[in-house]
Amino acid sequence: MNDSRIRRLGVVSWSLLGTLALLGTMIWLLSKVWIVVPPVIIAIAIIYMLNPIVTRLSARGMARWMGSCLSYLVLMGLVTLIGFLVFPSISDQAGELADNFPTIYDDLIADLEGFADDLGFSEVDFPSYEEVRDEFTGGEGDFFSDQLGRITDITLSVLEAVFLLLLAPVIAFYLLLDLPKVRAKTLSLIPPRQRAEVVFVARELGLAVGGFLRGQLLVALIVGVMTSVGFWAIGLPFWLLIGMIAGFLNIIPFVGPWVGGALGMLVALATRDLATAAWAGLVALIVQQVDNHFVSPTVLRATVRIHPAMIILGLVLGASLGGFWGVVLAVPVMSSMKIIGGHLWRTRVLGETWQEASEALIEEVPPGASPLDRLLHHDEREPGEEETSHS
Repeated sequence: MNDSRIRRLGVVSWSLLGTLALLGTMIWLLSKVWIVVPPVIIAIAIIYMLNPIVTRLSARGMARWMGSCLSYLVLMGLVTLIGFLVFPSISDQAGELADNFPTIYDDLIADLEGFADDLGFSEVDFPSYEEVRDEFTGGEGDFFSDQLGRITDITLSVLEAVFLLLLAPVIAFYLLLDLPKVRAKTLSLIPPRQRAEVVFVARELGLAVGGFLRGQLLVALIVGVMTSVGFWAIGLPFWLLIGMIAGFLNIIPFVGPWVGGALGMLVALATRDLATAAWAGLVALIVQQVDNHFVSPTVLRATVRIHPAMIILGLVLGASLGGFWGVVLAVPVMSSMKIIGGHLWRTRVLGETWQEASEALIEEVPPGASPLDRLLHHDEREPGEEETSHS
């Protein structure tokens, strides 16, 4: 190994140590100001969804502020329309589920105990709904006082949700208006010698993360609709509520399809029969296969490949650090780290060009590829901008 290779390896090693130290500092800071993280995440998702539209309208001569307002009006109109069409049914089904949950739970427990008895496990005894309720509330007499003690927490949760709903779109709107200026000011802070490389890597990050957010949201919507329609077709109670839960959780790898299928089968066992449960499982399997082989390959077109085992570890780590939002951010953060770290390693240590490093990290997805291997992007270059190769 020659001196220049050793020097490169030393630079990369110290750079990785510095990156890890910086990452640890950022995690510590985020833990102190975590309340502002969810609205920022939602704002970034809104920007990634609307910026390509605003950019194209701006390229055709429309003022950026007008394109931003128009895209916001269309987005709010679609959300409002979907809310009017879907929310009443979801609300009715959620209320019905809450009213009937004790009966549904006890019926499900009776079915499970009967199934266990058929298998020869007659000693199996599951707790009833009253026993579970008393375990969590400290007894029947303490139930109402326990609920009164939670009013503050519930109020804070409602206020936080209102805070998210109001603050995130406002942040996104102002950033969307001034995005070209923000980019220009950020570039001016980068030393000229590293500016071109930083722009190249930033574009790769934007393509990967932006495409993932847009694609996963669209795929989640399609999966939610397909699951709901399938459960409705087999006569499953709470079909819309379960389908929307499955679609929403489809944003997270591994979670959505399995949760939707499991919920559908459990509800079918508790309210219908074994045949309906089998049909619910078949619906979930069909939706998953349609998603894997038709929906995702069409919506999502390129990937930063991450091993499924690393995705699982990342989801667990994200959940421990940031709860739900940590799980949502786990895959984009891991992919971003792979793009940056892979670029530095391939260009600094292996001596590859920027384009060679990019091609090694971001690949086209073959038809039928599993979504567990995907972090995908769409091409959102500015009009007239062409991809170039750098060394």
